[in-house]
Amino acid sequence: MEYTIKNLSKSEIEITVKVPEEKMHEYRKKASEELSKDVKIKGFRPGHIPPKVLEDTLGKKHIDLHTNEIAIQSTYSEIVIKDKLQVLTRPTINIESLEPLTYKATVAVMPEIEIKDYKSIKIKQEEVKVTKDDLDKVMEDMKKHGTTYSDVDRAAKNGDRVEVDFEGFDQEGKAVPNTKSENHPVILGGESLIPGFEGQIVGMKKDEKKEFDIDFPKDYHKKNFQNKKMKFKVELKRIEEPKEGEINAELIEKMTGQKHTVEEFKKNLEENILARKTQEIQQKRENEYIEKLLKQIKVELPASLVDEEAEHILLEMKEDIEAKGLEFTQFLERSKTTEEKLREKYKEEAERRIKIRLAIGHIIKEEKVEITDKEVASELEKVKSYYPEDQQDKIQQDFDTGNLGTSLRNRMLIRKLFDKVLA
Repeated sequence: MEYTIKNLSKSEIEITVKVPEEKMHEYRKKASEELSKDVKIKGFRPGHIPPKVLEDTLGKKHIDLHTNEIAIQSTYSEIVIKDKLQVLTRPTINIESLEPLTYKATVAVMPEIEIKDYKSIKIKQEEVKVTKDDLDKVMEDMKKHGTTYSDVDRAAKNGDRVEVDFEGFDQEGKAVPNTKSENHPVILGGESLIPGFEGQIVGMKKDEKKEFDIDFPKDYHKKNFQNKKMKFKVELKRIEEPKEGEINAELIEKMTGQKHTVEEFKKNLEENILARKTQEIQQKRENEYIEKLLKQIKVELPASLVDEEAEHILLEMKEDIEAKGLEFTQFLERSKTTEEKLREKYKEEAERRIKIRLAIGHIIKEEKVEITDKEVASELEKVKSYYPEDQQDKIQQDFDTGNLGTSLRNRMLIRKLFDKVLA
């Protein structure tokens, strides 16, 4: 087999291949064997159809096409393995001639990456501590969640939970559709209703009726109500006074599902806040490191690799939108855009993602960061412990035959790298 490899710009290569006739005979035989398995001809068993009979049935052109496919796949793979080419994308194939079969394969390969003195990157280590305010905030939130309400016979004030009947009318006195509600619950001062509405209820007593005008804001979420003036008729049906919950063993069990004394709870709470803050600061430092790293990278990215990554980002977006119950075509219409425009828009993010992956991979190699099988096994057991016992076999199977093994190793390598460079 004759072939040449030519370097193109932006880390792409062009492989020109000329397949010898004797190899084409082998590929044609293989093509006939594969095709004969899917063809039913009376008097012959699938997979045992003579080449001449198969050609008469399918036609020479059909067999030639499959022969060329096998020849290109086989010779291209052989060259990639023999020359240890680090290909990153699927090749673009252009057939130059059929006799002899000659084709050109253009493919992106691992680009050369230069990182200017990455060892000089230093990220300040922040002190992690839990303050009294951190604890008080959580405790106050718990008290609010534990709030109980009881009926009172007095004028309504902010903080009360009330129930109201109301309906809106236009300036001509006609009822406006979709503005009527009965026994509508609202906590006064919570600003869940139209701006100014709740303030009109403050001071009213149970069973009292009232009429007042409301000006809808220009940025109101319903466009047909924006900048409109409307008269509302309101009747206050119920007033309940709040009583803030007390932090005790009963409330703690109700909120957490676990039995703890107040002191035990505070200690666990402090540990949890510390762990969360530590994780947040670590993530912040990693992000700062990556931003500085990106400024020191010099690399030419193949256009095909960027296009492939942009397509992947678009696919992620499409799946996310459809998971929320919206058709992607509807999203495009509402956004007044197209898939092609989105692909172009995401190229910058695609380049960023690729540069980060290449840089991290480069530094992992430079720093000789490695993960042992023992470490991976320990991490896998930790992952499995997060799942019920009846699902752990599936996790193991995904590790053995799926993508979990690779993704787990990559996460551990990156974690170990950051532990080293941010120490």
